[in-house]
Amino acid sequence: MAPALRRLATRQGAAPRLEPTWPCRQLDDTSPAGYAARLASCACTLAGVEEVPAPLNARGRACALDDIHAMGQPEAFIFAPVWLIVRPDGSLHLTLRPEWAQKVVAKGWGTVHPFARYMAGAVPPQSLVIYAPRDDGELTIAARIIVAAHCYATGRIGEVALPDSRW
Repeated sequence: MAPALRRLATRQGAAPRLEPTWPCRQLDDTSPAGYAARLASCACTLAGVEEVPAPLNARGRACALDDIHAMGQPEAFIFAPVWLIVRPDGSLHLTLRPEWAQKVVAKGWGTVHPFARYMAGAVPPQSLVIYAPRDDGELTIAARIIVAAHCYATGRIGEVALPDSRW
């Protein structure tokens, strides 16, 4: 398990509604102003990360990995080398190892991306929408989930290579 996901608390409250069409934006319970920028800044401090235009006409700030760090499984990327999209509403589009994704979803922090349901096989089931954080405590949890997604995309936790990574 990624260290960032250990002792993950349960998200309080009902899950927000997502738009059923691309890009499946969050319709209610979005983040306060400035949270999306804070999440993108957090992601851009991680090793090998640079901000790039969002792929597939998605709205938001996309984070990609340079060639040296992009060593995770192909399923770790939304559209290689992009591994994260921070949406204007504060929600996140990212992927996690299946067992990590299962924990995040079970604790109520996100859901399987609707397109993973509609386009089975074309979009991996570990593709997630992480709900927009509503306060500073949830912002900290979202940042921890970003760190876990970065581990998946880089194919390692610290100095330890993940199984099936390209290391």
